[in-house]
Amino acid sequence: MDTWWIKDRETYFDFKHGEGAFPNLGKVQMGATVDLQRWVFKGLKKRGYAGKVVGVDFPVTSGVTESAADVLPKTTLKPCGEICERLRMIKTSQEIALAQRAMNYFSRAHAFARDYILEHGTEATDFEVASAMRRYAIDLVMKDIKRDGRPHTAVGIDVWTEVRSGVGTAYPHPNQFHHNPIKKGDAIQVAGGIKIGGCGGELYRACQVAPWDAAREKVWDVHTECTRIQAEASVPGVTCSYVAKLVHDYQVGSGMARYVYHRPAHGEGSEGHQPPYIALGDHTMIEEGMTFSNEPGLYAPDLGFGFNHSDVVLVTARRGLRLASVPYTKEWCLLKI
Repeated sequence: MDTWWIKDRETYFDFKHGEGAFPNLGKVQMGATVDLQRWVFKGLKKRGYAGKVVGVDFPVTSGVTESAADVLPKTTLKPCGEICERLRMIKTSQEIALAQRAMNYFSRAHAFARDYILEHGTEATDFEVASAMRRYAIDLVMKDIKRDGRPHTAVGIDVWTEVRSGVGTAYPHPNQFHHNPIKKGDAIQVAGGIKIGGCGGELYRACQVAPWDAAREKVWDVHTECTRIQAEASVPGVTCSYVAKLVHDYQVGSGMARYVYHRPAHGEGSEGHQPPYIALGDHTMIEEGMTFSNEPGLYAPDLGFGFNHSDVVLVTARRGLRLASVPYTKEWCLLKI
């Protein structure tokens, strides 16, 4: 489309593109299959990049090298993936402002979902809560967004919700469809995420319908403390692996090793899960402006429950700042219906 900001462009019709075939321009023919890699290099050649250094953010395989040598002779392909990746890792002030706005909306959606559960109690299903929460969140966002239904308005907005109750909380990513009646004594995962202009992230709270026993309280306490450890330790000058070790040390030291199923967090951004990772094998140095999820979850399949809060943690000069306003307290998370 010529209405977008990119003016110097070339297009192929669709994958797989046939040479010279553009039904949208009235040209219908069964052309030879176009090698899209070479197609890109031909476009660069037309723009004067032959014989120069070209940065690429994909693996330079032997096939890529051969195509470049044929179409762009004497051109050097230089991997620059780390440069592109860093642009996604360090957030600008505008990106941070949009992320905070998004989390403000979703914090209100969490309050709505909590009230919905308290009001409807065991008459509701987890699916019903998720559906009502999503509609509430979308209505909040869209009443503030100017839009006319045309392209390029309300771009980059995404709202998703997932609520699961009972044994489905006992796994990080259960594979069943969640349409379960809410019951007393069940764990409830109130989860979801939001993006505005591609900025924002996930926001979960691990709740428990009363009553709960000592085992559930112990797992919940350890998990909740781990979210605090991760956030406060996420400061400039330490590695992601160091923060991960602090969290995992606390989990293991608290007798929770068998309930640990994944790393504490991932980088948060426009792609959702992205580098760097709060993981034992990621030795990236944490820098101001990075954002992470906050989910050192603990899962007990043998006991039929699990707990996994999450948030967006913004690395500031002195500490990791959690952007949501939803409490991590028992007063908020222990629900009496």
